[in-house]
Amino acid sequence: MSTATLRGPSPNYDYLQAEHYRITGPAVPSTAKLARDSVRAALAVTGHPRLIDPARVCVSDAVAHVLPLMSGSALTVDVTVNRSRVIITVGDEDTDSRSSRRTMRREMDTAPGLRLLCRLTYAAGVTRTWRRPGIGTSVWFELRDTGPVRR
Repeated sequence: MSTATLRGPSPNYDYLQAEHYRITGPAVPSTAKLARDSVRAALAVTGHPRLIDPARVCVSDAVAHVLPLMSGSALTVDVTVNRSRVIITVGDEDTDSRSSRRTMRREMDTAPGLRLLCRLTYAAGVTRTWRRPGIGTSVWFELRDTGPVRR
């Protein structure tokens, strides 16, 4: 018999050292341009110029997918940036992870508006949150400086 000491869980330093930005606007089509321009600025300032063009395309697709499904009046774009990757979430202002259903990449490939987003990203998904008076929807995706999973 031997004795071992377990270390506690280590913190996720990528998340702790990441920079977080939130852009909020009305749930109208013109907010897509505000979202694209804001994401471009965040990526330029944080040193990810190679990710600007794919991020802008993906944000446009995400906004176009989320707007018709929204139950709230405000659209949010959350941008989390660290050294090697960027995670962007576009959705209802109050979308959270409680009582939600997630759709992953292979299911998103069948949605006409999300095929390009799936091709450009490292990982992606759709989250639907059940709440009153409706269903909150968000599209998230991850871009890495190393490129997409598939070309």
